[in-house]
Amino acid sequence: MKLTAEMLPFIRKCRGLSQSVFAEYSGIPQARLSDIETGKISITDHYTGKLFLAIGKLKFNEKELQRISELVKNQNK
Repeated sequence: MKLTAEMLPFIRKCRGLSQSVFAEYSGIPQARLSDIETGKISITDHYTGKLFLAIGKLKFNEKELQRISELVKNQNK
């Protein structure tokens, strides 16, 4: 699954996490996470790896991520 910046706020909200707490899970500085979420910088392979590690720690399954992806796609229509 391709992780997009638009998915990140939904992922955080599914677990009731602030951007700061999610940043701690991912090991990405909060300011950089904000830049990713707002599209100021793209998600590089380096950040993708860190984000997927955080997603794993938060026990997301493929079905949840697929649903979030669908929500983002529907929101952008």
